[in-house]
Amino acid sequence: MTDRKKDPVDNFLEFILSDDSPIGPDDQADLDLFNNAHAAAEQRLARERLERAKAGAREADQQGAKVLDLENARRLLARAKAGDKSAEITLAARFGDGSMDGDMDVILEGLAELEAESREED
Repeated sequence: MTDRKKDPVDNFLEFILSDDSPIGPDDQADLDLFNNAHAAAEQRLARERLERAKAGAREADQQGAKVLDLENARRLLARAKAGDKSAEITLAARFGDGSMDGDMDVILEGLAELEAESREED
């Protein structure tokens, strides 16, 4: 099956595309080639993902952390709950067991981040 004059990858591709017989012991070299190529590709992909994550972390560090004003976000949320249209935010309805204690911190952080971004744009 293997033509020694051809590149091993070409032989393997030819095997995949043209041979519909079951895999046997004499195909082990081709299977090893595939497994090694697959493992190398996974390692390369993992390294590239790690490098992108590191680059993203470096970029985030360089930009500096936003200062979040959670007290101002609490006041804004209270105004919105009270029906003050000047708050200019929309609150989504939430359904569940009635407890939103865990969600409130996330909502306040989101509001504070939006305000911080708005300050940066001005």
